[in-house]
Amino acid sequence: MDTNSIIEEIKKYIEKNILAEAVSIDADTELKKAGIDSFSTVEIILFIERKFGVAIPDEQLLPENFKTLRSLALTVTRLMNHTA
Repeated sequence: MDTNSIIEEIKKYIEKNILAEAVSIDADTELKKAGIDSFSTVEIILFIERKFGVAIPDEQLLPENFKTLRSLALTVTRLMNHTA
């Protein structure tokens, strides 16, 4: 699965389940500025782990990995490639 596909899957989840209806995001939107808080981040982590079959280790739980959809997707891609 490529990075853009991962971005789209995470984006769909966040827009449907977390953000207010009028709020939309793109690959480079800062998630914190869009209203994503620490509780929402936990939901996103659980979604990623279920959807993509990867566990995000504690050392990867860094603010820069959760800044945008693109940084999240790159983290997922790295983890998927590492476990493949």
